[in-house]
Amino acid sequence: MDAPLPSRRRFLIPIVLLAALGALGALYVRGMLPASVPSADKPFHYHDYAQVLRHVRADGDVDFSSIGRERADLDRFIESLASFSPHLREDVFPTSEDALAFWLNTYNALVLQQVVDGYPYLESVEQAWLGRFFWGRSWRVGGRRMTLWSLRHRILMGEFADPRVHLALFQATRGGPRMEGSHFQPEFLDAQLNEACRRFVGDKRNVRLDRGTLHLAKLFDTYREDFLAALPEGRRGNVLQFVWAFLPDTCEERPGCDTRADLDLACGPKLDRCKIVFEPEDTALPDAAARAARTER
Repeated sequence: MDAPLPSRRRFLIPIVLLAALGALGALYVRGMLPASVPSADKPFHYHDYAQVLRHVRADGDVDFSSIGRERADLDRFIESLASFSPHLREDVFPTSEDALAFWLNTYNALVLQQVVDGYPYLESVEQAWLGRFFWGRSWRVGGRRMTLWSLRHRILMGEFADPRVHLALFQATRGGPRMEGSHFQPEFLDAQLNEACRRFVGDKRNVRLDRGTLHLAKLFDTYREDFLAALPEGRRGNVLQFVWAFLPDTCEERPGCDTRADLDLACGPKLDRCKIVFEPEDTALPDAAARAARTER
């Protein structure tokens, strides 16, 4: 005999609620939920963010303690994002370079604020449960509630599909792409992205030849398909083609580095003779203060 209608409703209501919560959660993580847009009392600029980046050391370590003590500049820049974005104000960001620079600077600034808010107790982004550091918080950006996950995957890679982005995004890890002391600027963006790739590839922690074995940062495996998609036809089967493009020809600036000729010699003209080992990322914070303390000991 069929169950009476009220009993069916008791079963259906929680299922419907769970489905609605799941859909809402997906919209939240993907940065699809609307947010209020306050009136902007001044034109958009990066002046405040540039002040924050004075606390980035030449080696890429960050003085999070100093940023925390002088965080008004960082907070003011992030507050301004609520009124602007390339989606909301095409007049302010008329070119793709303007738009990409905005999203890159926005992502890196939000990562900085997230670290500063948890500092000094936050020692690694992995402390946050199940990667929550990158999806558990949202900010108002141009009429949307954006998470770091949505900025990276839906906006930066979804709209621009430039794999150099992966080597330019600050992940607040010692083993990831490092923060630079200057913000991304539309007029220099291509050169800045290339330099970010050269820095990352030129770091022995990320690319290291050991006879016939090439040790690569795990990032190249995680985003392998993005790197391969950017390669010319005929070279898309091997991520080493991307690595080779950003290795130096000589080691004049970085003594002891690996060069393109080294990679050719070890891996062959098609770069297919090497054993590749993807190394785990050092997820400790690139904290200048922590390193200084260890040095004093």
